[in-house]
Amino acid sequence: MGDPKDPHRDLAGVLHDVSNALTVLLGWVGEAKRADASPEAIAYALAIVEQRARIARDLARQAIGAPRIDEQRSIGEIVGEVLAALRIEAARAGVGLVVHGAELGARVAGAEDVAQVLTNLVLNAIAYAPHGSLVEVELRADDEDCVVVVVDHGSGVPADKRESIFDGESLRPGGTGVGLRHARALTRSWQGDVTLLPFVAEAGARFAMTWPRVDAVPRAPVSARRPNELAGMRILVVEDDAAVTQLLETALEARGATVTIAGSAAALEAALVTDGASYAAALLDLSPIAADVPGALARLRASSPGIDLILITGSADRLPESIASEGMKCVQKPFEVSEVIAALKKDA
Repeated sequence: MGDPKDPHRDLAGVLHDVSNALTVLLGWVGEAKRADASPEAIAYALAIVEQRARIARDLARQAIGAPRIDEQRSIGEIVGEVLAALRIEAARAGVGLVVHGAELGARVAGAEDVAQVLTNLVLNAIAYAPHGSLVEVELRADDEDCVVVVVDHGSGVPADKRESIFDGESLRPGGTGVGLRHARALTRSWQGDVTLLPFVAEAGARFAMTWPRVDAVPRAPVSARRPNELAGMRILVVEDDAAVTQLLETALEARGATVTIAGSAAALEAALVTDGASYAAALLDLSPIAADVPGALARLRASSPGIDLILITGSADRLPESIASEGMKCVQKPFEVSEVIAALKKDA
């Protein structure tokens, strides 16, 4: 059905996304018809109804040959709109929606397609999330891409189904298997991807959507005269400030290191369970691991025995006792790259 090479004309995939748009639309129609709905609540519901109707119309138009829509918007704004529209579906399932990094201003093209992929992922997460739990959406960006991770805290995807779910196999009774297949195809048409992250206990299924930035940050050229003083080192950067991570990633990779960025506790867990992940050093800001600093440090040491833990913080004079007693190296913000390099050297 349709053109299999163009996901915008894959009729099964498009009809799936139109169905999603209509599901959301009908939920808000019900909200507008509530006897106790205020005029403001009705107006808000009708605005979302109109928005979803326009999306359904645009999807159908593209399926029959209209040009692909290429609107550029910030990823944080798109995620915010998707979660606002899905609030009724989440409430029906007894699930909360929470977003981390909503202020992220990195911009992407194909905003309507981004919204359709995220709608797919979040609706799936709502379906599998335990009653009374949260569906968490985490945003981060590097120089080239935006990454949105959707976490459902359910039972996770069976190991033998991790790839087949992208080939059309559904795990849900009565499911068509179209959603994830179409979401991946749409994302790849923009040179991005949708992947299932490694399983983490109590996190359930964790899907990551990677989408290229249109405001990509140019990487600084590497000077041929700069020594590869960190050659061969795998370094983990636990930091939620995009400007700091961009600086560190560029500077450390220019000196030969392999750098992994973890902007949240969940991203840290994912980095620690990646196949073959063993780090020589970790640069740690406390904000992403504030909920359980001792536990995060213990997992880092268990995952990478002998790892060199280095704090990068603006509060070196007010460290938690559990950190102050560790005697760890510390680089205070704002810092010079040379201070970080010096701390990374074993004899520093």
